[in-house]
Amino acid sequence: MSLGTYALITLADLEEYAHITITDHEQLLERMIDAATGRIEKYTRRNLAARDYSYDSDSDDYDPDNAVLDGSGTNELILPQYPINSVTTLRINETEIDARPSLYNYGYVIDKAAGILRLTGYLFSKGLANIELAYNAGLSTIPEDLQQACIEQVAWMWKQSPAGGNLLGVASKNLPDGSLSYSTKDLLPSVRMVLESYKKRA
Repeated sequence: MSLGTYALITLADLEEYAHITITDHEQLLERMIDAATGRIEKYTRRNLAARDYSYDSDSDDYDPDNAVLDGSGTNELILPQYPINSVTTLRINETEIDARPSLYNYGYVIDKAAGILRLTGYLFSKGLANIELAYNAGLSTIPEDLQQACIEQVAWMWKQSPAGGNLLGVASKNLPDGSLSYSTKDLLPSVRMVLESYKKRA
């Protein structure tokens, strides 16, 4: 097994923080990192690390959920994944639209941070699955606070596992005052606080 392509941290990141001997538990730790990445993305309701999305069913990056969209009937389209790093292809009703070459030409422009395509001289015709895209979106560099949140989550998962020293396999923890309970299947409260700013926009 190897670490997932879009994992938020590396084994080296975890080793430095948690002082774990990676060579003894490499496969287990890789599974934990991938599991933590999955939980974080489920909580934020978006894919975080940058990746390609394509409408083309012959492409390795085929992803109809994120690359085949419904036309809005306006000149703006909010993409499901962001920030937008690049757009390779935009098709409206099977007609390819080019990027706008200059201020006074027709075409599309990208609001990268917001994840919005805007058209000049065209509309995203209203329709079902009539907008086709090939694009790259997501965080090209994982911010330090997000990395640290993932590291702390995996370190917690490790310490609660038999390999990490929890021989009883305790599934949940309570604070001394009884005010909070969370299990090894949950995200740590401190991790959830960090993730609030990464949640998918409404």
